[in-house]
Parts: sequence; structure tokens; C-alpha cells
Amino acid sequence: MGGGQYSLDVAREARSRQNENQPDPFDYSAYTGGNRGPNASRTVDPLLDVRGQTRECMNDQCLVVAMDVTRSRGDDARIVYERLPELIGWLELQGYLPGAGISLAAVGDATVDRAPIQVSQWERDNRLDEALRHFWLEEGGGGTGEESYELLAYFFARHTRIRIHEEGKKGYFFFIGDESFYPQVKREEVERVLGQRIPADIPSAQIFSELKERFHCFFIYPKQSMENRRADIDAEIAQRVRAAGGRYDGVDVRVSLLWNTRDDLDIHVIAPSGEEIWYNNRRSRCGGELDIDQNVHGETTKPVENIRWPKGQAPVGEYEVIVQNYAFHEPDRRPVPFHVEVETNGRVEHYEGVISNKGETGAKSNYVVTRFRFDPDATAQQPAKKADPYAAYADSVIRANWESVLDEGHLLGIDDPRDIIEVIVGAIGLTEKRTDLEGYLSALDQGEAQGTSRRDQIARSLDALALSDLPVADFSLDDLPPSG
Repeated sequence: MGGGQYSLDVAREARSRQNENQPDPFDYSAYTGGNRGPNASRTVDPLLDVRGQTRECMNDQCLVVAMDVTRSRGDDARIVYERLPELIGWLELQGYLPGAGISLAAVGDATVDRAPIQVSQWERDNRLDEALRHFWLEEGGGGTGEESYELLAYFFARHTRIRIHEEGKKGYFFFIGDESFYPQVKREEVERVLGQRIPADIPSAQIFSELKERFHCFFIYPKQSMENRRADIDAEIAQRVRAAGGRYDGVDVRVSLLWNTRDDLDIHVIAPSGEEIWYNNRRSRCGGELDIDQNVHGETTKPVENIRWPKGQAPVGEYEVIVQNYAFHEPDRRPVPFHVEVETNGRVEHYEGVISNKGETGAKSNYVVTRFRFDPDATAQQPAKKADPYAAYADSVIRANWESVLDEGHLLGIDDPRDIIEVIVGAIGLTEKRTDLEGYLSALDQGEAQGTSRRDQIARSLDALALSDLPVADFSLDDLPPSG
């Protein structure tokens, strides 16, 4: 694969029409084989399914751009789509990777997502646009601070045939994401997701080492503060509760449950009196109420449930929170990750979990999330908060995870996701010794889209990679497509 020629004119015209008509090129909501209805089995489009397959690149150069498409990074695929003509223009016209075959990949979480690995053929024509538009931006993820980057690395390390490897050359591989990888390539996931067999789990460090034998590997890391990460995760609950007509504000006690499948999860709260509030007992004698009960028939992939006591009505005493998987509506009966937010007298705590690891439903699936005491006059006596559910999302944890498997300078932090293309091009130009950092930054100064602030951010991203003895190359933006 990988023949043909990418037409910048065709690509620009297609994007211009979309911008004028304002359709979303990523409204694709999974492949269902032509079946309809809310419970139709959703899966990877055949164009991007690598189960039991090998991808081949016969081009003189090869490049992989692999995007995290879980909840926190779904917009990166849109950015790559919009700016793909620019990427190809830079690589071709400046001779960085002329004639390169490009494979676009999407990665999620193989423990819970239905489309954790999506990979296009290596192409160098406008079929790349088609592949991008067929990505299913599932926006799932397991809520652990890890995604299945290692499973994608396994596929490219062991189930690809790349001609330039026979010549002793390496391709280029760019992961784009903001979480860690799992420590093991799991045997079960290799078989279920990729249709391949391995005798045992493989340490992820080994797989990344194999991948680096075939590719110059980079991780582009859009930086976020922990406050922003928390806000991204937490704001979704408030939005869903309010949109569904539930009560989010003005409460003594509120317990909200969020998940991202059509399965029918239920929230149960046992009040201090021993009375249990759930879908079969929606209003308690002590003032609590289940005011949102979703997915009875699997009607949404973004459900929420909510139990609350209005301000001044919650009884003093001990409460217990339980999540139950009442019924599966997704056909594959996979474990379901969930997020619970508990508010008590203005204090908010968060809990992550995964239910039905062995396919359990009903009472057998019950997951005790937390127990707490509510007393508006003695809130300081509440027990200490459990282990921070956001700890795995800390910048230091994620950086250390990736730095343990990448070469020095190959973790490329960026402040603005719009800089993804500039950072990819700069990393390739520096590694190929087509320019040095100062020469590349000077070229950026000629462009219309780069202000001083963004130029400085790109410089910081590439600084560790840049080498002082790289030769300066002639570089011009005169014939490049306009930035946008």
C-alpha cells in the first residue's frame, strides 16, 4: 500500500466545503454492519480493523501518527485532519520525508473500549482523509490514567512489513496523548483485539524496545495542569445531570454516577435509616430521591444517574453507596468503567471503578463504592479522603512512564494542541538532519500563523531533541500550504 499522490487542492476544497456547511467530519459513530437500532453491535470500521492482519509499507519513507481518541484527547484527531495537508506539504516540499507512506492510528483502552485499536493502511494520497473520517472517536477510556498504547506498539512492532527496514532504515512513529501506557501487553487483549496469539503477557518496556528498532519513536504530550485535568473529568458529571433534569446544586447530599456504555448501571444509596434508594424505590421517607434513571433500554452512550437530598433535608448518620450492573445492553458484555461523585454539605469526592469484570449482573455485580457520615454540624469529623483517584494523571507520573521507554529528548511536551503538526515536522527535520533548531524556528517566523508565544512553545518542545552539530539547511515556506 502507499501509492498515489496526495492532492493538496482536493484536500483544501473538501475542508472548505465542510467549514462552509459546518458538518462534523467526525460524526461517524461506529461501524454496525448496516444494522440499526440503539443496541446494534458497534465496532471498528473494516477500513481500520487490524484483527488478524498485517500492515505493509513499500514506500521509501514511512510515518505513523497515532492519536489517543479517549475522552480527554478526542479533538486531536480533528486537528490532525484539518492540518493534514500542511503536514504532507512540509514533508514533501522541504524534502524531509518525500514520498512517505503515512499510517494514521487511533488508540483507546482495550480493557473497556469497543474500538481500542484502529489503524489505516499506509497511504500517500487522499485516502488518508477517508481513513481519518472513519475513526470512531469513542471518547471512552478506563479512568485509570492509562491507555493501551503498548498494544498499538505491539502491533506495529510485530505485525507490520516495512520495506525500508530491509535497508537498515527506520520509520517515524508519533504517539499523541496525555496518559501512561499499561505495564504489560496482555495476552488476552492481543488475541481479542488483534486476533493474534502470544504465549504469555509481555512487558511493555520490551515491546517499546522492539518498536524503536523499527521506528524513531516520539510521544507528543499536550500538557495540562492537574486542575484542568480534574475539571475535564468532573465537569462532565455536572453537565449530564443538569441536561437530564436532575438536581445538581442546592443539596445536602448528592451521589451521581457516570459511565459511557448503553449498559444499565444503577446507583443505590442506603440511608441512615437503612432504607435503600434505587430505581425500585426512587423516593425515600427521609427525603432522598433518585431523580435520573437512564439506560433502562440502552438509549444512550453517555448516561448518568443521580440521588440527592435537598439542602436542609438529609438525615444525620451513615450512608453507603453501591453501583450495580442491572443488565447488559452492549452485545459483548464487557467490564464497565464508571465514575461516582459524592457531595456532602459542599464537600465533593470522586471515585473510579470497573464493574462486571466477569460478566456479573444484578446483586452479584454489586460494587461498594464508599461509606460516609453526614452531619452538617460536624463535617470536620468525616473520615479522611480515600487515595486520590487522580494520582495516575499527575504530570510527573505520565512523564516518568514515557521517559522510561523513549530515547532522550523524544518526549515532546506542547502547550497548545494546534502545534502538533509543527512539532512533528520539526522532530523529523532535526532527526533527518535537514535543519537545526534555529533554522527551523526562523522558517516558522516566516509563516503567518505563528506568533512569538507559539514559536517559543515549539522551541521548548524541540529543545532537548536538537543537537548543536546538526547542519543548517536551506528552508523556505514560500511554496507551503497556508497554515490554518
